[in-house]
Amino acid sequence: MADSPEAAARRLPTELARLLHDLRGPLNSAVMHLEVLKRTVADDPASAESLRTVLQQLARLSDMLPAALSVAAVEAGPPARVSLRAVAERLRRAPDLEGVRVEAGEWPDVQGDETLLALALGHLLRNAVEATAPGAPPPEVSAARADGDVVVAVRDWGGGLPTSNPKLLVRLLHSKKAGHRGVGLVTVERVARLHGGALAFEVLSDGARVTLRLPAAG
Repeated sequence: MADSPEAAARRLPTELARLLHDLRGPLNSAVMHLEVLKRTVADDPASAESLRTVLQQLARLSDMLPAALSVAAVEAGPPARVSLRAVAERLRRAPDLEGVRVEAGEWPDVQGDETLLALALGHLLRNAVEATAPGAPPPEVSAARADGDVVVAVRDWGGGLPTSNPKLLVRLLHSKKAGHRGVGLVTVERVARLHGGALAFEVLSDGARVTLRLPAAG
């Protein structure tokens, strides 16, 4: 189940939680004054509709603030050599990821924060599992060297992506899936950038492939 904005706020570092509190002050004040103004435009349908739209957008902004700060709070620790294959195998033991196929053979190690890499890969694997229709092949994850880096690929045979443009896919609170806050891909992109890497998408005729480019160890 997705976290509420309040739950997300409670997990923020102290300084960001304090910042969120300060930001919500004027936001809540604006909402209260707009609620008062609603009574003055009751006889003007166009104005009343505009006011409703403003209130809806302010409510959306109120939800976005803790989500945005929770992503901003993600920071990488000291880099270390990480076995992505070991991370993938560990993630696959989770009840909702047991069907994921981990490509056999040696995987190149990467340099980074293992906790954050597990967080990012977990988001990608769960997205792939949720995109997979009953009876379709299970998602698979693999890793290979590419131009001095390591590219981790998560392939699914689901309904595909509407586009490969990350600007349209990686958007805060944009998920249409029930029970999702829409912060998964935003978090993955944050982890990629913290490692000097990148997140990319590929639209396939029978599914999708999402790749995470990371620095190779050594």
